[in-house]
Amino acid sequence: MPISMVVTNKQPEISEDVPRSILNLFQDYTFSRDGQRHSPFKHQAETFRLVGLENKEAFLVAGTASGKTLAIAVPLFWKLKQGLIRKVLLMYPTVALLEDQRKVMDTLAEITGLEVGQLQGGMSRTKLIEALNKPVILATPDEVYWFFRKNVKYNSLLIYGLAMVDEFVLDEGHLFNGLMLRNLAHLKSRIQLLGEKIGKRSRWHILTATPTEELRGLTTSGSEVQGQSKCGDVEVTFLEPASSYIDRQEKLVSAVESSLEEGAKKVLLVFNSADLAHRVFEGIRGRSNDAEIPAEMKLRFGRVRWGQFKAWLASEKLGAQIEEEIEKWLKREEPFRLKDLADGDRTEVPTEELISKIARLLESQAWVIKSLAYSADREKDTDLLNSIDARLIGKSRLARLIWAYIRAGMKNPTDLERITGELDRFVTEVQSNLEQIWSEDSLEMAAPEFKEISSGLTEAGLPLELAAKFTDYLRYSVELPEGAAEGLRMSPSELSRRYLAFSWFGWLIKNEAQREDLTGRILKALEDGLLDADTRNISSWKETKIPAIIYTGKMSKNERRGLLDAFGKLPRAILISTPAVEVGVDFAADTLITEQCEGNGFLQRFGRVGRRVGVRGRVIVLIKDGETYIDLYSRYKDLSEEDRKISREDFSSLISSPEAGIFPSKNYIEGSDFLDATHWLVNAQIGEIGEWLNQSMFSDGAAAELAQKIRKSGLPFAYGLRATMPGVSLQGGAGGGDLFYILRKVYNDHLVASDSPFDMAQADMWHMELLWKKSQWRIVVDAAATLEASQAQFWWQDGRWHLQTGYGVAADYVRLFHPEIERNLLGLEPSLKKDPDNVLAKLSPHASNPKVRPILRSWEALPAFFSPHARFVLGMGDVYLQRQDEEGIVEPVEDRMGNPLVVQDQIWLILFGHDRVQTERLLSAISVFGLEELICDLQTLEVQGSRITGPVILEKSAGACFDVYRRLVEHVG
Repeated sequence: MPISMVVTNKQPEISEDVPRSILNLFQDYTFSRDGQRHSPFKHQAETFRLVGLENKEAFLVAGTASGKTLAIAVPLFWKLKQGLIRKVLLMYPTVALLEDQRKVMDTLAEITGLEVGQLQGGMSRTKLIEALNKPVILATPDEVYWFFRKNVKYNSLLIYGLAMVDEFVLDEGHLFNGLMLRNLAHLKSRIQLLGEKIGKRSRWHILTATPTEELRGLTTSGSEVQGQSKCGDVEVTFLEPASSYIDRQEKLVSAVESSLEEGAKKVLLVFNSADLAHRVFEGIRGRSNDAEIPAEMKLRFGRVRWGQFKAWLASEKLGAQIEEEIEKWLKREEPFRLKDLADGDRTEVPTEELISKIARLLESQAWVIKSLAYSADREKDTDLLNSIDARLIGKSRLARLIWAYIRAGMKNPTDLERITGELDRFVTEVQSNLEQIWSEDSLEMAAPEFKEISSGLTEAGLPLELAAKFTDYLRYSVELPEGAAEGLRMSPSELSRRYLAFSWFGWLIKNEAQREDLTGRILKALEDGLLDADTRNISSWKETKIPAIIYTGKMSKNERRGLLDAFGKLPRAILISTPAVEVGVDFAADTLITEQCEGNGFLQRFGRVGRRVGVRGRVIVLIKDGETYIDLYSRYKDLSEEDRKISREDFSSLISSPEAGIFPSKNYIEGSDFLDATHWLVNAQIGEIGEWLNQSMFSDGAAAELAQKIRKSGLPFAYGLRATMPGVSLQGGAGGGDLFYILRKVYNDHLVASDSPFDMAQADMWHMELLWKKSQWRIVVDAAATLEASQAQFWWQDGRWHLQTGYGVAADYVRLFHPEIERNLLGLEPSLKKDPDNVLAKLSPHASNPKVRPILRSWEALPAFFSPHARFVLGMGDVYLQRQDEEGIVEPVEDRMGNPLVVQDQIWLILFGHDRVQTERLLSAISVFGLEELICDLQTLEVQGSRITGPVILEKSAGACFDVYRRLVEHVG
């Protein structure tokens, strides 16, 4: 039984109680936007006075459609124009919102004669300086953090540049939670302190629709301004929970169709999952040419088969040049590589390119072996050869093959210098031999074996198996020369079926006059029905002519561009989306149909409705669980229609109040010593002033001590405002996201290692292909291999953090729990406490004994072994993954070359020896389940078999595992 209520809203008051010069700027903007000189709302006027006249900080709380951006931007631009301040920086949580708000800033800049700059990852020093010198700077915090994470050489430049900013604005502040908010707090502290050092103090303004107490804690002075939305009343209906996945889909689709029958013009359908959104879109998809889409939109978003377009070109008598240009490009729409040649095809490849690629690969794999050799030597391993053998387990197959070849010519004992010398000699000799063997400018070869490559490699000194692996690598990495690619056989019928997007003409047709003539003709042909365009992401809703648009975060940026604008301009349409619309460009809907989600996210969706004058908004919510539905039903079942009216403020409390909200908010970790330590390390990168910053920000606390140990050890450290867990990207630039989800559907032969710091791998698959693939594997952490690859182990003892480094250090530590070693250690405990040096002296001569070696390698960590939290192993290093199929067969996650794909340099926590029941009891006791920053992999226990290593906890944001470890230590202590 549906439960209904009406959410009422008192319209914001109008006020002109502001200085005329500020009011004029505001009205100049509204006239430029819509041709009318409006008066500001009361909360806007209050913010104008607070920021513009009183030079105070503002914490502005107001819903969507309340003019928050103008409330803060107008007084800041006015102060810049008056010369009262010199620089402002506005930070947005997403690039989409930044780009939308850029239109507002550009209009204000045009009115005031100011310039707007933007910070972006990957900027050159010149571009960075240019952006920082603009009076108005736009950025996302992630773009700021890009410099801290990947561009150390520009750190000081950026930090000092930010210190010169007079006023900061944080838009949609409620999206910063947990560790992300703590990162932001450190960024603010750093900037404030540097500002004070040069005699200035920046002001920080926060804009939000749904404030949290944690966000309020970010402000230190100023005033809170309460604003009101100009939205009208909204009717809200809660639907009973669905009984199944299919029922859930059908209930939401049925709600859309009922709304259309009742005359709704703009319907927003929001799913919590992008996969479900795309499945529904494909399920309701009618013919795009049946949808009532203006020709201008078909030109912007449309595509056409080449065969059809080629025939139209001929009818227009536009000449052969355009046809040839397009056809040539279509034949090579994507880069072709050696693997794309048909059996028996021959081609020539520059030998310089072949030798260069082989040399780089040889050097990189030799360096893998060298780094392991250096690590073993530092740890005083007497048997270097066997130590390298052990450390190479789970590493690149190429590295293992190279080492096997080098090792065969060595005998123990062998020192480090000889090993590295042999590796250098091998690499140099192979490269030199290849230069003599392939002395011509190019090498002719035949597909598919490319024996010309493999025979040259064996002649140069590579063993057969290694030569075969290198040949396979070149098949996938060597791009075909232009002429060879053009010669690839593509049948006329295959070419005619290829799609050509109209938007490509912007860069495909170089001649401007020719391009404008062509697009003008296409537009007329679309209007007259002579061309039939397919709009991939816009279709008709089933058999109706009503346009349906898909817009999700899984689509590439290029695919999403302009779709929300199209939804706003169409007189009638359905937008199918995900949380991607919670914070994004400004648009409105008459009806919102959505799944239940967390409180703040729901209120953001809710704010999209009721914004159109004269149209009463409606919201339909599919409740997720029976408990929430019963709670609502018991509250409202006996109320009259009049009593079911609720103010917007009370409705917000009903939804997201921390104490009694029916849609609970997400849970976050509030802080972490490791996160604080990474900020200490960021400061340390900028020299003497960084030391002063660290004294001021961290004093001599646990985080500072931990940071100094990390720096001394030389460990890499990952940090960023948001996630530090890489994902897997898809073809076409689509955001693939969660690596565990994607790898469940994508096998190793479709994976290649990624160059991006944000991706673990790239999948040779499009999003729509992934969408319909069945999950075939369980993806889990290979706990044993991850322990062996550990570079560091951390533990908490006597009120401070301790750190021990060394390759495989955590694996040696857990070997202490072997029954015999554990018994021996427990027997030694009194002696270790009384005279540890004497015990060490007695054990050292037996270092080669496998029962003594782990004790010596874990010597520093022995106090942790005797503690109540001994089996909580907090480590750092590469995380190895496994896939298990439906028959229970387990294999490593690798790329198509057979090299392990690892999540590099991650902090992890293994509860050694714990089974599922013990783990669930422990993690429930410390309230860890459900924390947004964590991935708790308990499924790995089902793959480990009878020899349990233990569950693995990974972190989505750097520092999360440290917090969980501290909670566990305190719990068992």
